[in-house]
Amino acid sequence: MRAAAVEGSEENAEPIPQDTGGAAQALDWRLILPVIVIVSMYAAGMAAVMPVLPFYVREMGGSPLILGVVIAVEALSQFLSAPVLGQLSDRYGRKRTLLGSQLVAAVSLLLLASAPNLVFILLARALFGMAAGNLSAAAAYVADHSSAGNRRQAMGILAGGVGLGGVVGAGLSGLLADTSLTAPVYVALVFTLLSIVVTLYRLKGGQPTPRPHGQADGQRISFRAVLESPVIRILIIVMMCHLFAYGMYSSQVPVFLADTFTWNGHAFGPKELSYIMMADGVINVLVQFFLLGWLGRYFTERNLIIAIFALLGVGFLTAGLATTIPVLAFAVLCVSTADAIAKPTYLAALSVHVPPQRQGVVMGTAQALMAVTDIVSPVLAGFILGYALYGIWIGVAIAVALAGAVVAIARLPEADACPS
Repeated sequence: MRAAAVEGSEENAEPIPQDTGGAAQALDWRLILPVIVIVSMYAAGMAAVMPVLPFYVREMGGSPLILGVVIAVEALSQFLSAPVLGQLSDRYGRKRTLLGSQLVAAVSLLLLASAPNLVFILLARALFGMAAGNLSAAAAYVADHSSAGNRRQAMGILAGGVGLGGVVGAGLSGLLADTSLTAPVYVALVFTLLSIVVTLYRLKGGQPTPRPHGQADGQRISFRAVLESPVIRILIIVMMCHLFAYGMYSSQVPVFLADTFTWNGHAFGPKELSYIMMADGVINVLVQFFLLGWLGRYFTERNLIIAIFALLGVGFLTAGLATTIPVLAFAVLCVSTADAIAKPTYLAALSVHVPPQRQGVVMGTAQALMAVTDIVSPVLAGFILGYALYGIWIGVAIAVALAGAVVAIARLPEADACPS
C-alpha cells in the first residue's frame, strides 16, 4: 500500500490502491481536508435554508402537503441526477463534477431567494436536488484516497464535516430568521460560492479513475450491475428503511412542533428549529470525531445497524410524546446520534464491496435509490399531518424503523466481511 502523492498538477494525485486485508493506514490529510471543507460549506448552505423553508412555504400559502411535495420534488431531482453525477465523476473526474454541481446549486439559491410564488420555490428546489448529487462525488473521492482499513474513519470524518457545516449554517439561520426569511438563503449562496473557490484552487487528485478491462469510456453501468452483490442489495434495503423512517420524521417535525409544542411560552418557529438543527450538527460532529472510532472497535457493522434502528425508534416515540424541552432534547439526541452513526457505516460498507473504478457510480446509485424514500416519505407524512393524525405519523416512522432492524438481524452477516 502507498499513500496518494501530489505531484505538480492537481490532477496527478492517484487513488490509493484497495487492499484486501483491511489493514489500517494513516489518511493523507493534504487530499482529504479540502473535500471536508467543501462538504462542510455545502452543508452550511443547506442548513441555513432548511429552518426557514417550511415557514417560507407556509408564508406563501403552502400546506403541510405542499411542503412535502417541495421536499419530494427535490428528492426526485436528486434521484435522477445522482447516478449521472456518479458516472460523470468516474469518467471525467471528481473535481469537474463537483464544480458543475456547485454552479447549479448557486443558480438554485438565487432563484429561491427571489421566488415570487410556490412554483418558483418548486423549481429552485428541483435544481438544488440536481446539485445534491455532488455528495456522491465527494464520497467517491474519499473512497479513492482511503484504504479498506481506514474507510469507515474517512467516511466518518466526511460526515463530521457535514455536521460541522450544519451547526454553522443553522446558527446563522437562527440569527437572521427574525430579520428576513430570505436572508439565510443569501448566506447559503455565499457558502456555495466559497466552496467553488476551494474546489477550483485547493482540491487535488480528482482525476478520472481507470476503466476496468474491457469497458469502453462512456459505457454506462446499469442498476443491475451495481446491485449484483447480495450484500449491496441488503445494505441498500436497510438504508432505505432508515431513510424512509427518518424522512417521515424530519420532513414534518417542524409542522408537528409548530402545531403542538410550546417553547418557553411561545409557539415553535424558525429560530427554535435552527436550535434543533444546531444541536443535530453538534451531535453529528461529536459522534463522527470521537464516538465512531470507539464503536468500530467493539461493534460489527450488523450490530451497529441494529443499534441505529433502536435509537431511531426510541427517538421517534419520545418526540411524539414530548411536551417539555428536556424531553424533546432527549429525542433529538437519540435520532441525531443514530443518523450520525448511520452515514459513515453505510457508505463504508458499500465502498469496500466495489472496485475503485465503480466508486462514483455505486455511491451515486445508492444515493439515487435512497432518494426514492425522500420522494415518498415527505408526501405521505404531509398527507397524514394534513389531517392532524400525529399518532399515525410517528407510528409509521417507528414501524419502518422496526422493519429495517428485522431485515438487518435476518440478512446481514454477524461478522464484518473482508472486502473483495
